[in-house]
Amino acid sequence: MKDLTDLVQIVTKPKIRSAELLGIGQNDHSKLQEFYDLIQKGNANEDEVSQLLYHADKQSPVYQKMRKNLRDRLVNYLFIIDQSHASYTDRQRAYHECCKDWAASKMLFVKNANHAAVSLSRKVLKYARKFEFTDLLMDVHHQLRLYYGTIEGDFVLYQQHNREYKLMVQRWLEENTAEELYIELSIGSVNSKTTQIDVHTKAKQYFDDLKNSLEQYDSYHLHLCGRLIESSIYSSVNAYDQLLLVCNRAIDFFTQKEYVAAVPLQIFSYQKAICLLQLRDFLSAQESLKHCLTFMREGDFNWFKAYELSFMLKMHLEQYSEAYDMFLKVTAHSKFKDLPDNVRETWKIAEAYLVLLSELGKLKGLTKPGEKSFRLSKFMNEIQVFSKDKAGMNVPVLILDILFQLLQQNFETLIDREEAIDKYRKRYLKDAESTRSNVFLKMLLLLPRCAFDHAKIIAKSPKELKRLIETPIELANQVYEIEIIPYEKLWEYTLEVLL
Repeated sequence: MKDLTDLVQIVTKPKIRSAELLGIGQNDHSKLQEFYDLIQKGNANEDEVSQLLYHADKQSPVYQKMRKNLRDRLVNYLFIIDQSHASYTDRQRAYHECCKDWAASKMLFVKNANHAAVSLSRKVLKYARKFEFTDLLMDVHHQLRLYYGTIEGDFVLYQQHNREYKLMVQRWLEENTAEELYIELSIGSVNSKTTQIDVHTKAKQYFDDLKNSLEQYDSYHLHLCGRLIESSIYSSVNAYDQLLLVCNRAIDFFTQKEYVAAVPLQIFSYQKAICLLQLRDFLSAQESLKHCLTFMREGDFNWFKAYELSFMLKMHLEQYSEAYDMFLKVTAHSKFKDLPDNVRETWKIAEAYLVLLSELGKLKGLTKPGEKSFRLSKFMNEIQVFSKDKAGMNVPVLILDILFQLLQQNFETLIDREEAIDKYRKRYLKDAESTRSNVFLKMLLLLPRCAFDHAKIIAKSPKELKRLIETPIELANQVYEIEIIPYEKLWEYTLEVLL
């Protein structure tokens, strides 16, 4: 059903009506319309829908026929709906139009309507050159090379398109190589937030391999992938000062394009904001994030990621009420349920920290985030992806568990878990980039070891607290998601509970 859900989210009723076609939107009582409405409202369980509409299971021929009919109509609408909405960038609109015109041109060539086909092809070339659509340029020059060489017999135009075709093939190969190398670097880090030294080593090698291509070609896609690989050299080891320089260079490069290069500008503005957050330059981080959001459409994947970072900024600035409002806005969005598990888990962890702040008396007006009461056991069971990320996002989950047990005065539980937590700390947090998490867990272990006595804990904690302060976030070489609330502030709140 996800295929239909994606199409329905793009082909909305206003767009269908503006297309002035027969079918969906014209007969509000048809089963096809009912099916469309159910998907649009999020009621897209196929078994239930097929029973509701046909009193049959989803494998029934009548339901499968309707499903195919709806899919085919929605796909057809993709070619005629208006893409001039303000949320689309010039480049996105141009790509949509070029793809439509090129598809039409190819069909016209097949039907021997050559003059019309060539006219459309030239239009595609004009915009594909301006916006650097290498794949389209390669295809069009290939087709026109064939046409002028075998139909028109125009040797000059044949040579021209043959030469351009070969140049585009070479550029496409360079872009494809850069893309492949970037994917190889990225694929292992999707569900893990731990520092990756092997990525650092590979990224350095890959970037060296691409340097000549980057100098030779002023290509959008090549430089996007190339600069992402260069940024991986430093993001993989959380070297935020160096990463900031890469982001600034990339932003300068793409700002100079004659069109708005929205995707790379949002990517590198987002990375820049992460760097500034970790370097504790909160004001500049907010400005960079604000700039980043200007290139995004609400509800897109990157829009959620930008708000994830914005939430972190609010938490570090102790603007907890604003962070809570942001949590409600994001999780109430219609597209939130369609996000990957790892992204939704990040917001589950965010919710748990908001509840913790409420229990600590630091956040007023919070009763039931998302209109659901919070239960620690349910939360722990729901964290499936990050529970495997032992040196990464499982750390804030473990800290939450400890602090909630403390708030609930489950002292025996914490005493029983002391040895296991200490083993976890020594096993998974022994690397340099985990220093702050290691030290903070060691501080939390003072709770059961000092029998939860405030005075004894104060007396025993100065050494570890000094280590924490001497390894500030900006020098800690750790991923930014780990500390939803800075450990120094979280320790302050912990001590308040024991008073």
